[in-house]
Amino acid sequence: MLAQNLVVDGSFEDTIRCQNQPFTSYLQQSLKYWKYGGYISGISFNSCNWSRYSTPQNDAGYEIPHSGQGYIGIPTFGELTNTPDSRKFATGKLNQTLQANKTYRFSLYVSLSDSLIYSCNNLSIYFSDTIPTFSVYDSYKIQYNLTHPINVNFHQNMSNKVGWTKLDTTFIASGNERYLTIGNFLKDAQSDTNYVGGNTVISGNYYWDYAFLYIDDISVELYDESAIQSSEAESQKIEIYPNPNNGIFTVTSNTNELCNMEVYSMMGDAVFNDNFRSSKQIEVANHLAKGIYLCKVLQNGSVVYQGKIVVQ
Repeated sequence: MLAQNLVVDGSFEDTIRCQNQPFTSYLQQSLKYWKYGGYISGISFNSCNWSRYSTPQNDAGYEIPHSGQGYIGIPTFGELTNTPDSRKFATGKLNQTLQANKTYRFSLYVSLSDSLIYSCNNLSIYFSDTIPTFSVYDSYKIQYNLTHPINVNFHQNMSNKVGWTKLDTTFIASGNERYLTIGNFLKDAQSDTNYVGGNTVISGNYYWDYAFLYIDDISVELYDESAIQSSEAESQKIEIYPNPNNGIFTVTSNTNELCNMEVYSMMGDAVFNDNFRSSKQIEVANHLAKGIYLCKVLQNGSVVYQGKIVVQ
């Protein structure tokens, strides 16, 4: 029996309406169950939105949703001279309060956007019994009205622009927590950042010199170690390495079932197709120019993996 996900709309699919004009895709205008905080709101991306806020292609880059049609995006670090230490956050709610002294498992998927030029390895999740309030003028500071805040930190590499990276941890609830807030609550000078390159000119004459994370599939579950291990052992797992590569890579599956790999250009044109079982070295060096390609792996006609391959 699968554990219940306590996050209401953790995959960001329950929209108020599709957005078709600039500056209307902020969380409170797009999603029913997610609110915002910080200097400016986080952004909701969905396939039904106009091109700037659509999926998979949008202002910040290209990323297929980890599931469904939507995800959100928030800056976690900024080098904007007129708004130093500015942040955007996302606040969601749970469908039941957490139980005191119980262990919960928290997970989400992140992907660094293609176009923006920094990565930031700081991301925190705050659990609280009331909705936090934010100071607009000191947006990295949260003015709490909380009784039992819990801070879950992730300090790991978040510079992957190819597909999704899962962040996963456990925590013990204090009790009565009903809301969660996602973001980087450190100042720029305190943040662990790296220059990763990209196209800083996104639209018009604006330059967006910051780190921007796509976020999808947030989950909070009552922790049952034996059930989780059993579920993970049975699930399909696909790995492609190295990635980026020079046109030669290995694709592996944790089952011996027949799989089909399909590779597409960023325009959606099919450029490669091959079958494999368990593990196979693929050589496409003579077929593909350098660049980013979309990849799908299917088993019995169902997609079990989708991501990107970078040929250098």
